Amino acid sequence: MNYKEAVDYLFSIPKFASKTSHENLNGFLECLGNPQNSIPAIHIAGTNGKGSTCAFLASILKQAGYRVGLFTSPHLIRVNERFRINDSMIEDEDFLRNFLRVKEVVEDGIQNRNQVHPNFFEFLFLMATCWYQEAGVDYVIYETGLGGRLDATNVLQPKLTVITSIGMDHMQYLGDTLEKIAGEKAGIMKAGTPCIYIQQEDVTAKVLEKRGKELGIPLIPVEKTKITIDEIGEQRIDFSYENRYDKEYNQGACTYQMRKTALYQLENAALAIEAGYYLLQDRVNAVHEGIANMQWNGRMEEIQSGFFVDGAHNEPAIRAFCETITGIYQDKKIVLLFAVASDKRYNEMIRLLCTGITYENIIVTAIEGDRATPVEQVAKEFREYIDCPIQVEPDLNHALVLAKTYISSDTRVFCVGSLYLVGSVEASKEETP
Repeated sequence: MNYKEAVDYLFSIPKFASKTSHENLNGFLECLGNPQNSIPAIHIAGTNGKGSTCAFLASILKQAGYRVGLFTSPHLIRVNERFRINDSMIEDEDFLRNFLRVKEVVEDGIQNRNQVHPNFFEFLFLMATCWYQEAGVDYVIYETGLGGRLDATNVLQPKLTVITSIGMDHMQYLGDTLEKIAGEKAGIMKAGTPCIYIQQEDVTAKVLEKRGKELGIPLIPVEKTKITIDEIGEQRIDFSYENRYDKEYNQGACTYQMRKTALYQLENAALAIEAGYYLLQDRVNAVHEGIANMQWNGRMEEIQSGFFVDGAHNEPAIRAFCETITGIYQDKKIVLLFAVASDKRYNEMIRLLCTGITYENIIVTAIEGDRATPVEQVAKEFREYIDCPIQVEPDLNHALVLAKTYISSDTRVFCVGSLYLVGSVEASKEETP
């Protein structure tokens, strides 16, 4: 079997197949030698900001001199993106070798131990634990796939857990209220393991704090009111974050710099700052340099001058996207390129996009596959809320060409609505000579 055949095999496993039990997954891990227990793990859950928080923390630990494994989802172009050590994704030969190792154990378990074939994400998680053990990294940061309590990654016994912002998404799997969704995210908390979390709506905070008290674990809140923007420059955002380590390690200084991306990244950076100080104690320079040097594709990323892609694909993320537009780009003309999956509450996403932002043009296009939403239906929703030119171009490549014609010194184009859309745009970037 070669690399391509391995990838084809993985994608033949339904992505949204029912999760198997943790008992089933632990059976495979035991046969693999429990690789997940061989390296200190940090476990991160939440609705939005998980990947960025993982990337900030990985950058901090790398600056401290550690080799850091990073397991995230989804990927934008290639499945290899989900497996990283420091700044490098897994090579095809390493991918294939660990795939074959897991496949052998899975087939034996099905044949001889009455086990059930793992779903797509579970299989990738098994591969990741094997690769990071084989590579001998110092830490592994694991992002949950969906939810937390029932997620494959929740078999971990981590050194630290982090919970990012919580909002309404994947309600068909996680519940139809913030309390239920927060309860699923709180499922990653473990006895004896501190938890860092973003303090947001009272209802989610109460759920997290209640679970933390039940377990008797240290809870470390990141309060939004303690994050202050000092200056927004051409390339950087300077900000202050008042945290519990400042007087001890920073001699009262609490100013940081990050690349100019999105305002919502301030919260993710603050979570990583708290996690970095918890893990590194007085390694102040590593924390500051890690925040300053973090890069993460598809999150308010300027892929060419004047053209941005952002992975906002649910209501809380769209709200955060809008705050960035009004907070940083209020002096620019805005063109929106939008596509959305049919299982999202896209009518509410569109309402939010049309509140408080004036657009020069809106271009509606479509993602590939059976989750695509009819473009005329999406355009109709926009017309309900806003009066500006709305163009419909179902072909994404044509829509990209059209969008880029609007770029000028005073006009910015933003591509938003779906990670599938961002992945397609990122792929087109790589194909451009």
